[in-house]
Amino acid sequence: TETETETETETETETETSPPTIFASGMTAGDKFSRQHAPSFYESVYQSITSLIQMDLVGGRSHILEARKSVISDLGYLAGSESKLRSVAAPVSKLSVLGNLDDVVKVLEGSTPSTLLLNQWGLCDNGGNVQRVGTLLLNSDPGSSHGKVTNQKSDALMFRSLETAQCVKELCLKILIKESPDRRNTTHALISQVYKSCCLYSELGRHDLAKVALSRMRSLVDSFKSSEFRDDFPNTLPLILHLEDAKIMTCQNNFDTAITHCKMIVNHLKNYVTGAIDQDNRQLLAKSLLLGGIWMTHQNVDSAKVILSSFFQKAAELALDIHNKTPSDSSPAQASAACFKLGEFAANLYSSLDARTTSDTWKRRNIAVAERRRELEVCSGEVKKLEKKARRSSDNMDAFNELWIHRETLKREVTMDERETRSVETSIKSYLFMAMKSYCSALKLSTPTTTDVSKHVFRLVSLWFKNCDKQETKAIVNEEIDLNSSTIPSYRFVPLIYQLFSRIDSPVDDDENSFQRILRRLVLKICAEHPYHGIVQLIALSNGKRVGSGVSGRHATAYLDNVGDAKVEAAKCVLQDLRKHGPDYVVALMGSYECLMDAYIDLALYSTTKIQDKQTEGISFSKCKLDLDVCMSGGRRGNRNTSITNMPVIITQPPPVRPDAKYGDGKEDPLGAERVVGFNSTFDLTPSGIHRPKIVKCHGSKGTIFKQLVKGEDDLRQDAIMQQVFGTVNDLLRQEDSNGNDFTRKSMGVSMFASSSRRLKLITYGITPLSPASGVLEWVNDTMAFGDFLTDSKGRVGAHSKYFPGEWGSVACRKYYDNATAETRRQVFDQICDNFSPVFRFFFLEYFSSSMEAWYTARMSYTRSCAVNSIVGHILGIGDRHTQNILVHTKTGEIVHIDFGIVFEQGKALTTPETVPFRLTRDVVDGMGPCGTEGEFSKAAEATMSVLRSNADALLTILSAVVSDPLYKWNVSPVKARQRQRSHDEGESREQSKSDILGGLLPSRTDENRNDSADRAIAKIHEKLQGYEEGTSGEHKTVAGQVKLLINEARDPNNLCVLFAGWTPWI
Repeated sequence: TETETETETETETETETSPPTIFASGMTAGDKFSRQHAPSFYESVYQSITSLIQMDLVGGRSHILEARKSVISDLGYLAGSESKLRSVAAPVSKLSVLGNLDDVVKVLEGSTPSTLLLNQWGLCDNGGNVQRVGTLLLNSDPGSSHGKVTNQKSDALMFRSLETAQCVKELCLKILIKESPDRRNTTHALISQVYKSCCLYSELGRHDLAKVALSRMRSLVDSFKSSEFRDDFPNTLPLILHLEDAKIMTCQNNFDTAITHCKMIVNHLKNYVTGAIDQDNRQLLAKSLLLGGIWMTHQNVDSAKVILSSFFQKAAELALDIHNKTPSDSSPAQASAACFKLGEFAANLYSSLDARTTSDTWKRRNIAVAERRRELEVCSGEVKKLEKKARRSSDNMDAFNELWIHRETLKREVTMDERETRSVETSIKSYLFMAMKSYCSALKLSTPTTTDVSKHVFRLVSLWFKNCDKQETKAIVNEEIDLNSSTIPSYRFVPLIYQLFSRIDSPVDDDENSFQRILRRLVLKICAEHPYHGIVQLIALSNGKRVGSGVSGRHATAYLDNVGDAKVEAAKCVLQDLRKHGPDYVVALMGSYECLMDAYIDLALYSTTKIQDKQTEGISFSKCKLDLDVCMSGGRRGNRNTSITNMPVIITQPPPVRPDAKYGDGKEDPLGAERVVGFNSTFDLTPSGIHRPKIVKCHGSKGTIFKQLVKGEDDLRQDAIMQQVFGTVNDLLRQEDSNGNDFTRKSMGVSMFASSSRRLKLITYGITPLSPASGVLEWVNDTMAFGDFLTDSKGRVGAHSKYFPGEWGSVACRKYYDNATAETRRQVFDQICDNFSPVFRFFFLEYFSSSMEAWYTARMSYTRSCAVNSIVGHILGIGDRHTQNILVHTKTGEIVHIDFGIVFEQGKALTTPETVPFRLTRDVVDGMGPCGTEGEFSKAAEATMSVLRSNADALLTILSAVVSDPLYKWNVSPVKARQRQRSHDEGESREQSKSDILGGLLPSRTDENRNDSADRAIAKIHEKLQGYEEGTSGEHKTVAGQVKLLINEARDPNNLCVLFAGWTPWI
């Protein structure tokens, strides 16, 4: 086309090694201001490149030195200002450009080989060889030239620096092609560099520049194909470049043309993929099939069966065949990506059919089919009777014919119904088998660097759990897991330890391929290869009978009767097998962990009723006859069996999961963790609560002191699982801004908010359940409860009394609020607000007064943290967000949520229902500054909601595995509802144990009840992720509309005034 001709002409002109205008016109006002009597950075770079083109190396070095002086001068201008240091990235990028120019001069002088420079620039493979263009494009990540659209305006300066770096490298390579003796490698390096520029521009959302770079690359290939290097370029290169064009088209939402390109490539190659000599063709065909399937699924342009059989299935088979016959460095990634997509697509089809067969409509259909079948049997009998009569008398012939026609009609209807039933049942099994097999194949091939694998692992395990006991499908899933569990890396299952271990039970038969026996083998593998992550959970499960006098308000006898003994005994059997067959150091670790956990449990269940009124700090372990401080040395009575060499790690901070399962032999600290060497000889009690949690200080092997909270008569498993979910949400927020191998996102060219550029995250902390009635929590250092800062407590003057001493106090507000009737509640609430001013803005003045930048940064971190916690809390239905359950960090300004006894909309089932989606009271908003919720809060909330909604499938898959845990039932009993709100009347502080209320996780004795609760929880989350909210009459909301609706509901005085008094809605 005319446009392409102009672009190619411009590209050919640039090939003549002339510096682009970006350097000639790059001098900014800032450059002129900073160095009035010297050339600017861009002017000096322009002159240096011009000198190198003319082989004036001395002049080139001189201009490089001038450019470096310019950058150093600009850096000096930035020094001493915390806010200006945010702009340091651009000068550093400029220095990197100058370093590259220095290296080019050395190559031109002959003091450095060109191959070393090309390797430094990342243009060589792992073997140090420059990749040929065909190999580069075929072996690259399938979605490598695609990414999200970012906020270009806010990153304009950084983008300009990156563009400059790319242009300089291209120009330098053109100079080297002209002067270097190794023209072949330098030629391919130039093409590789242009391709990297294309990928970078696309990832930064500059698809126009990516298209120009791809056109420039095509021109370079065409020019070099006519040279002596023509044999280096495969015949399929034009098709490969067509596929790259199609990728850019999808980033511009031109999916129809991109699909046409894919189909053209597939049709052209389908006759040339037999035999080993067509390796490049086979790779290109596999990529084209995979991308075509993804794009067709997005556009819904063909039937699911066609997409499955003609695209995804063929792509996976071809990629696996390539990997098995001619493996390469990139073949595992290509094959795993294809298998993951095939497994995901097949799993979606299975879920769709499974939902159909379990629906009320399908059940009614089956009843109707059965009635038809019975009617057919009756009709057939009547036909036989009338047939005999019709032979004897012609009077019965009309009735016989009419009945015969009716029977034939019924036969056809019943046949069609039975065919439909068989087809659905066969498809369910087929899709389930395909999903299980594809997921297992992909997990075996995926590398530790492969991103976004966790959702696939959760999906695989969910399919297994859902079908492991079904008569029709249990053989399929159990056989696939049994066949592949030994070859799938065990670290993939570590994030699912809670869900896997909670299903351990006694085997129902002696079949070695039964679900329980397969599960036990997998659990043993996890514990043997990742002992620091698996042993604690297994021992905690075996402690199921250690509940003291009760658990979360339930009497011990009633609790044990409900739980049963099967799981406890099964866990003990698994521990015994691990002792027999596990590595020696793992066996020694088991003894150490049992000793430590026993001491923790003894402390957790120790009653402090007799001493808590006299002493709350510095309580001696020895006087209480407790062994925690000496448990690692055998105990006070020498009855603790522990290994001195194989010490456990800090129980709330296990080491990072290692894919190679190399944690040492237990005699040294695992990488990223510390081992326990002892405890302080005393412990403290929290200020209030019937069952006072104990505060201990644990000593790590590297000298670190770890503060921990030990809680008894309270079930912490729900809190631990919520931390697991928060970690998953953090992964989603982090992945959306990464430039990793998120194949689906990149190939789709999805546009989204720059979530990670806002550093959006949830602060998590370690929680380790030790038994159903005890656990250990990591103490979040440098935090204080939201309410502790605002209100008076135990002799401490709160901010409200300090800054507004003449107004009502919180206690007075509480009494006035309690006396209000339903009719006067709104009036009373308004009057309280008139006499109780918000003061949280002073928190940042008190704790971040060192500089204006520190104050501003902390307030922004607080606002963003509030936004993330609010949106995630609403999606997960987290309630009971009173001022003692929200902590604020005194070093960063971020907030930390604790105590997750009310989740999945349980707050709406309380005696006084919660009517707001999250806490956004006047004091919360006061800390956000003059803009309130209209500024950064709304933007961060929309970014978070966008990430969650765009990753709804992944989030729902993970939550499905979590909420269907057989140990728990996600609902609130009436007893819990009354006791939980009564606890706030007693004024509990943030450290108070939940042991005087009924815990949020009630064991369920029937799968039917458990599945109903899980399905309801998932359904509510699904509705929110689709943009549907209660009270909107089914109206679908955009991301911005949904966030605005939630903010309005959270701040509505009519909603706040009816909340429970312990929630303190006026604060």
